[in-house]
Amino acid sequence: MKINYLIPIVVVIGIITLFFFPEPETNFLSYLGTALFFVIITIFLVVWKIKKK
Repeated sequence: MKINYLIPIVVVIGIITLFFFPEPETNFLSYLGTALFFVIITIFLVVWKIKKK
């Protein structure tokens, strides 16, 4: 199933994005928003996967 591949891809892209984020100390709200965005996408994909079963 495609969703099984999407979850790890989204997690890896999120980690890479946050790792290369410019100066998270000065852009804390943007950093936090980006982190929450990827967490919400991951939770949505996991819930969607469970509902499809």
